[in-house]
Amino acid sequence: MAVANVALALSLLAAIAWRFRAWRAGDDALGPFRRRSPLHGPVALFVLLSILSVLFSTDAVRSAGEIKGLVTFLLVLLVSGLVDDVEDAHLLVDALRLTTLYLVLRGLVDYFVLGFDNVWERLSGGLSIYMTYAGLLMVLSLVLAARALTAGRPRRERIADGALAAAAALLVGLTFTRNAYLGLAAGVVVLVLTARPRLALAVPLLVVLLVVVLPAGVRERAASTFDRTDAAARDRLAMWSSGAVMVSERPFFGVGPGRIKELYPVYRRPEAVEANVGHLHDNLVNIAAETGIPSAIAYVAIVVAAFAAGWPLSRDRTRPAVRSLARGALAANVALFVAGLFEYNFGDVEVLRIMLVVLALPFAAARAAPTAAPVS
Repeated sequence: MAVANVALALSLLAAIAWRFRAWRAGDDALGPFRRRSPLHGPVALFVLLSILSVLFSTDAVRSAGEIKGLVTFLLVLLVSGLVDDVEDAHLLVDALRLTTLYLVLRGLVDYFVLGFDNVWERLSGGLSIYMTYAGLLMVLSLVLAARALTAGRPRRERIADGALAAAAALLVGLTFTRNAYLGLAAGVVVLVLTARPRLALAVPLLVVLLVVVLPAGVRERAASTFDRTDAAARDRLAMWSSGAVMVSERPFFGVGPGRIKELYPVYRRPEAVEANVGHLHDNLVNIAAETGIPSAIAYVAIVVAAFAAGWPLSRDRTRPAVRSLARGALAANVALFVAGLFEYNFGDVEVLRIMLVVLALPFAAARAAPTAAPVS
């Protein structure tokens, strides 16, 4: 995380220095950053509402410290300004492929060597928690699978993407993380419908194959997803009830950024399992409780804008390089939303960063991508 923060800071400083030199040379200093994408509006609205919520927080001083986290949303501007063409976009995905390879190898070591092979000791790939690890693998597997399923790239590249995507998806299963199971399944459905509709009938067979291949503990964990008597499921229901009370009391700006952890004991339901929680395990509930219903609507607007604008690009047969990026973004977008119904992944900065980059890439690539003859 520290390395990622340093890298983001260096990127911002480099961008400022680059545009300062351009200004000194007589160019438009903000030229590349005037490029627009469908994400700019809803992201700007979410950031604005989050800042306003600080002013109405139950502890404005405490909430003000959370403002620094909004710097992450500058990634949408950076991608739009720094990614000039399709080649740049795919170079970035190539870098993500290396990241995926590391996470897969580290996860295999965790599981088979270090013994993180059960629900009590889960593999995390060297990250802070297994949910972050599962969320990242979920997104990366779908992005790489989209490239593997889309024509236009060298065969060996597509095979490499496909093999690594399959390995990453398998590792998601080994994390015992049920929200990621649901998100990955939803993402795969979207990917099949956009990339290979004829394979839709094969999805049930794939599920059966996974059930056979995965360890018994993973199968049992997946089967417990909809068990309302499960302790984690009961606790989530209690958290959502507490969140609903917070929203009812402060519907417009919430209790304030960073305040849920401190206030949860006050709103905790008698049937809750955990005495203290850091978040409410649901993107919509957590955002509405923390920064208000308008902020939750802005979050939904980000998801809808990315999907609505990305869908035509995913069907554009004249630009396969853009189409593969759009397909991956659509699948990842749906996966993160579905997983986010049971986990606050929008508040997981590692997952949020990869989400913003992946969603912004197709629009940056499409801006300069030439039109060619249709490709299947």
